[in-house]
Amino acid sequence: MPQEVLAHGNADNGNVDAPRAGRDVKKSGFPAEKDKRFRLPVGVALGLVFSILLVVICGIIITYMAASDRRIAGRLLDEQGVAVLRANEAVLTGFFDKQDLFFRSIAAHVAETDARLTAADLRAYEKLLPEGARLETGSAVLVEAPPDELPEISWSAFEIRPGFDTAVRTAELDLGNGQLLIGIYTQQVFADLAREMAFEGRQQVFMLSGGDHAIAIEGLPASDFLAQSGQPLPALETLTGSPLHLIWAPNDQSHDMGGSVTGRVFPGDQGMFTALYTEVGSGPAKGWILGALYKAEEFGAALDQTRIVLYAALVALVVGAVLSFAVGRMLGRPLIRLAHAAAALHQLEFASTDKLPRSRLKELDDVNQAFNGSLGALNAFAKYVPRQLVSRLIEEGMTEARNIELREMTIVFTDLAGFTGMASHLSAEETAAYLNGYFETVSQAITERQGTIDKFLGDGVMAFWGAPADQPDHAAMAIAAVKALADRIAAEPDASMRVRVGVHTGKVVVGDIGSAARMNYTVIGDAVNVAARLQEYGKQVDPEARVIVLASGDTMAQLPEGVSATSLGPIQLRGRTEPLSVFRIA
Repeated sequence: MPQEVLAHGNADNGNVDAPRAGRDVKKSGFPAEKDKRFRLPVGVALGLVFSILLVVICGIIITYMAASDRRIAGRLLDEQGVAVLRANEAVLTGFFDKQDLFFRSIAAHVAETDARLTAADLRAYEKLLPEGARLETGSAVLVEAPPDELPEISWSAFEIRPGFDTAVRTAELDLGNGQLLIGIYTQQVFADLAREMAFEGRQQVFMLSGGDHAIAIEGLPASDFLAQSGQPLPALETLTGSPLHLIWAPNDQSHDMGGSVTGRVFPGDQGMFTALYTEVGSGPAKGWILGALYKAEEFGAALDQTRIVLYAALVALVVGAVLSFAVGRMLGRPLIRLAHAAAALHQLEFASTDKLPRSRLKELDDVNQAFNGSLGALNAFAKYVPRQLVSRLIEEGMTEARNIELREMTIVFTDLAGFTGMASHLSAEETAAYLNGYFETVSQAITERQGTIDKFLGDGVMAFWGAPADQPDHAAMAIAAVKALADRIAAEPDASMRVRVGVHTGKVVVGDIGSAARMNYTVIGDAVNVAARLQEYGKQVDPEARVIVLASGDTMAQLPEGVSATSLGPIQLRGRTEPLSVFRIA
C-alpha cells in the first residue's frame, strides 16, 4: 500500500550510500582562467593617447616659450630699470653741472671786469636760476691760488636757514675779489627736478638722504616738506601720502629684487609696489638715493603679458586635451558598441542584440556590416541549438571536442499521455500548435530551475541537472522543476493535457557524443533508462491523473529534509533485474 514519507538523506532505499561520483571526478575540460588585468575602454585609451600626446608636445613648446619669454621679459625689465635710473641720474648730474657752469661763468666775468657784484647784478643773474633759488654774496677769506687753477664750488648739506620754510642747500664760490658768491637752493628746486625726471607718467621719482629722510618725492605737496625744528628734511616714514614710506618696513611680502638693478618689492595700502633705486657715487649729490616707484603690476607689465600668454596657452592646451579626449571617445564609441554586441552574442542573446549602425569610417563600417550579417545567421541557427546548454558550456570553458566525463546527475523524462489518439483528431497546424504550447510550458519549468533540455522525443522531453556546471543540489533542483511543471499543468484550462514524469539520480557519462560532422552534448547510461522507465510506470500507477511524477529512492536520498512524497515501495521496472524504491512526488 502506498505510504507517505518525508525525504531524508539517510533513508534506506538500497542506493543511499552510493558515492556521488559526479562530485569527485575531475573535469576533463577546465573553465578558461579569468584574466584579472586592468583594461581601459578603447574610447578612453584613444582619448588618453591623443590628450597625452597633445599635452606633452604642446607642454614642451609652451614651457620653452614661457621660459624664453620670461628671460627676455626679465632682461627687458632690468634694462628698463637701469635706463630709468641712468636717465634720472643724468638729469640730476646735469642740474649740478649746469649750476657749476653758471657759478664759474659769473666768476670768470668778475675776474675779467675786476668788479664787485652788486645787488642789481645778483637780481639779473637770479633770473637764470631755477625757481625757488636765490643768490647772495658774502665776504671771502683771501687765499692766493695758482692763476691757472679754477675755483671750486662748495656745496653744503641740507640745513634750516632763516627766512625759508623748507630745508635749503647752499653752493658757495670764492670769486677771488673778496666776495663769496652764495647760491641758495630750496627743497622746491629739487621737487621740480623730481617732476622733470618723471617723464613716463607712471612712476613716482624720489630722492632720499641716508635712506630715511626725503629730499623730494614727486607728487607730494610742499607742505609735507616744511622744515621742523632740528630736522631740515622730513623722515621718510612720516610721509604717508606715498607708499614709499613703507619701503623699509618689515613685512613677509617685502623682498629685494634680483637681476642687474637694485630695487625692492613691498606691500602698500593699495597693493604691491616696486621701488628701483641707486646710490649716487660722486658729485654734489654723493650719498643720495635716487629712484623711481612703480605699482608692481605696472612695472612688471612685460612679465604679466608673458603670464597672460602662458595662461592663454594653458587654457588652449586644456581645451585641446578635452577635445582630443572627446574625439578619442567618439572614435572608440563604435568599438564599445561592437564589444557590447559581441558580449551579448557570447551570451547567445541574438534576439535582444541590436544591429550595429553604419559608420563613416570605412573599416568600422565593414566590421559592423559583417557583424550584422553574422548576427542574422546565428539568430536563425539558434532556433535549432539548445541555447542554455551552449551558454553554460561557454561559461564553463568546456568548448573542447570530446569533453566526456563520469558524473552523478539527475535525469528527468516527461511524456504527454494520450497524445497519439488526440493528434488523430487534429490538423497538422493544430497538432504543432498544441505541441509547441506543451513544450513551452515544460521548457520554462526546466530552464527556470537551471536545468538543461537534452532533446525533444516526439511528445516527450529529456532534461538533466548536474552538468555542464557543478550543481551539488541537482536532485532538489530537478524536483523543484517538476513540481512547478505539475502546478502549471494543473492550472491549464485544457483538461485533456495529461503529463507523466520520471526522475532518477545516478552515475552517467556526460559530454560530447557524436562524430566530427555532428556533435551532441548529452548523457548516456543506465540512469537515463531508469528515468524513462519511471515515466512509463506512471501509466500503471494512475492512468487518469493529469500529472503524475515518480522519483527513485536515489533521488529522494539527495533531497533535503521536509520534502513530502508517497512511497510506492520496491517496484520491478521493465528491463531491470532488481526492484527499485519508487516515490510519487505529484
